Amino acid sequence: MNVVISKEILGTEKHLLHDGKRFTWSSSHDEDGWKLGFKNELKDLRMLADGSNVSLSLFDSTPSGKAAKFIFGESKIPWMKVLPDDVFRKQLTVILDQLWMLLRDESNGYYKNQFLINREIIMNLCRPIIDTALLKKIISNETESRVHDLKKFLPKEGDISPRTVYNQLGSVTGRLTVIDGPNILTLKRENRKILKSRFDSGLIIQLDISSLEPRIALSMAGKDSPKDIYKFIGDTVLENQLTRDQVKVAVLTCIYGGSVWSLSQRLPKTLDAKYVLESIVKYFKIEDLRKYLQDDLKAVGHIKNLYGRQIKETDAMINHFLQSSGVDVSFNVFSLIIEKFNSLEIEFIPLYVIHDAIVLDIPRSSYDKIKESTQDGFLISELNCKFPIKIEVIRE
Repeated sequence: MNVVISKEILGTEKHLLHDGKRFTWSSSHDEDGWKLGFKNELKDLRMLADGSNVSLSLFDSTPSGKAAKFIFGESKIPWMKVLPDDVFRKQLTVILDQLWMLLRDESNGYYKNQFLINREIIMNLCRPIIDTALLKKIISNETESRVHDLKKFLPKEGDISPRTVYNQLGSVTGRLTVIDGPNILTLKRENRKILKSRFDSGLIIQLDISSLEPRIALSMAGKDSPKDIYKFIGDTVLENQLTRDQVKVAVLTCIYGGSVWSLSQRLPKTLDAKYVLESIVKYFKIEDLRKYLQDDLKAVGHIKNLYGRQIKETDAMINHFLQSSGVDVSFNVFSLIIEKFNSLEIEFIPLYVIHDAIVLDIPRSSYDKIKESTQDGFLISELNCKFPIKIEVIRE
């Protein structure tokens, strides 16, 4: 395995490759290596450092480097020529030591494994075609506060939307945020019809994972997940006293740490919110999960999600654990979907990830194949749980 430092970081003519022992200068870079200073790379060392809360000591962090930065400004600085030879070599050694420590630190395992699965899916998303006329019509009828975000979907040229840049590190739990480009995460569901298929008579579809976090919670409690969790709980745990929608509200209130009072505001006054919430807490074994997480916190100073991602904040432990685990379960389901579609030679183009859903552009001929291939859901081995998929046609 090589560490590859970009010539942009070094201010040199070539990239530097280091395998832990030998140095090599190269005009190209090792595709399998971990890289620093390159754009849109899967194995990005800066992202690994950020995820691990490590501040890299680059050349501009030295007193000589700060002076050079002041002189050169934002232009490329030829550090090898600007810095005294001994300072350059010493700082390069510091940088390499930091990078290798990151790669060898077992506590960073999440960012070298599951995080890369998630990142690869994000990197392979394609920019969608936009129905510009429809988008402009929606903009003309929208409130001023939303117009700015909607305009980001407008193509700069042609009919292809600008790229959405996701941030995998922008939240405590790893839940995606958008840092540049169109924000699909905040686009109203009904406005997703601005997405237009590039196939003749094609479809834009959305594949949602049904009841993601409740299924994770049930699996942690050692219980099987019925296909319709909310109907099952309403029928068996709550003895048909609530409608399915009311059961859903109650389950999500439980999982997200809501109080009896907050639940009582969302249920009819004739229902006993305390009884409802306590029944669901008991069924999901929420207190057992809380004790498991508290033991983890006492032992290592933080909790981890199902895949080992550290969660630094200790408030709302149940919520954070389930939401963070849900991020990685979602990406693993998406990975299984993509793998299955490819194996069956089903044509599709992935456009967006919207938390527990993935948006695809497909030819109409793929639709029935997709329905058939997803009808049994997808098994996540870490939980020994199958996650059903719901397909919604956004635009045809």
